[in-house]
Amino acid sequence: MCKEMRRVFCLYEDPVEVVFTYDGSTERYTGSYPDFEQSPRFTACGRRWVNATKDDCPLADQTYGDCGSCKYYRCEHPGDLIGVCENERFREK
Repeated sequence: MCKEMRRVFCLYEDPVEVVFTYDGSTERYTGSYPDFEQSPRFTACGRRWVNATKDDCPLADQTYGDCGSCKYYRCEHPGDLIGVCENERFREK
């Protein structure tokens, strides 16, 4: 069985590669997602990459409080754990 897979997430023509490693004990692949808090990343048009589980945004849905539930969160495919924030207040000029 393949022990490692890679996936490229691409939004606004900015590709981010994530390595997924197979864990035999759980029989699942786990992604090694970038930490966009420690190493901020922006698309060429100024959109900030975020993790769906980021939970300190004041504009997030108050029921869940994370970026993944926010109306400004955009990801490549439903359920993706990384995406970009499309809120103009957080756009890098």
